[in-house]
Amino acid sequence: MYRTIRTIRIVIALATMLLPAWALVAGHETVFSNMQILTALLSGSFICLVFWVLATLFYGRIYCSLLCPLGTVMDCMAAVARLVGRRRRAYTYSQPANAVRWLFFVLAVACVLVGGSVLPTLLDPYTDYARMVTQFVVVPLGEYGPGAVFSLSSMSIAAGIALVVAAMSWRHGRRYCNTVCPVGTLLAVPAARSVFHPDINTDKCINCGECERVCKAGCIRLSDHTVDASRCVVCFDCMSVCPNQAITYRQGRHRLGMPMMQPSGGNQPQNFVAPPEESTTIKQEK
Repeated sequence: MYRTIRTIRIVIALATMLLPAWALVAGHETVFSNMQILTALLSGSFICLVFWVLATLFYGRIYCSLLCPLGTVMDCMAAVARLVGRRRRAYTYSQPANAVRWLFFVLAVACVLVGGSVLPTLLDPYTDYARMVTQFVVVPLGEYGPGAVFSLSSMSIAAGIALVVAAMSWRHGRRYCNTVCPVGTLLAVPAARSVFHPDINTDKCINCGECERVCKAGCIRLSDHTVDASRCVVCFDCMSVCPNQAITYRQGRHRLGMPMMQPSGGNQPQNFVAPPEESTTIKQEK
């Protein structure tokens, strides 16, 4: 089932990446530009923001996996990287860079509040994607429209952003989304408490590591069987490769079939199991 869902997600993501590009080349407006969070904020419309916050609160960061064209570019770059020799180098869990991500977010919000748009548009994923399409496709084709006239500074900015995005996604998948992108940081707040989220069933998990290996967000920590929902982009990659269907997209959290004690720190081993006497006592108390 999850393989089918993943395939559908990829098709939708590719469509929402290619249709805006076609619209920019043809000089048309699409509904996708009106669904972008920064566009709505700069125009004074908060309906789009409220919609995406509510959607994220229910389903997690589906915006990042379905409607963010720059995110799809990162996925394509990561896929190419794996095909040309990175397959043996699996993704691993990474600690969240909260200080960095919130610094970028605060700077972007501060600029919006004082009426500045330079930094927010440099960090906004949709604006970056539109800038790259304009400079790399529209301008060379000669289909000049508003803001599409060749400029060395505009081309340099687009090239710089493209290099940063390509480098980060080639080596670290969605690291850009969870470190630099202010939209990702904003959506991380409701995503951390989303109704539906990835959850690992420890009764079924065989610790094969496949889910952590393919997690391009680096948010699966298999040592304690947790998924950082605030950084998960709901790509369904991990669920598609799990050989035992141990990781699922669901409400609530899985309850252990056998009582276990998680380590609180120190030198205790990971996934510390209570001794038989303590386990019996716990069962009797329940």
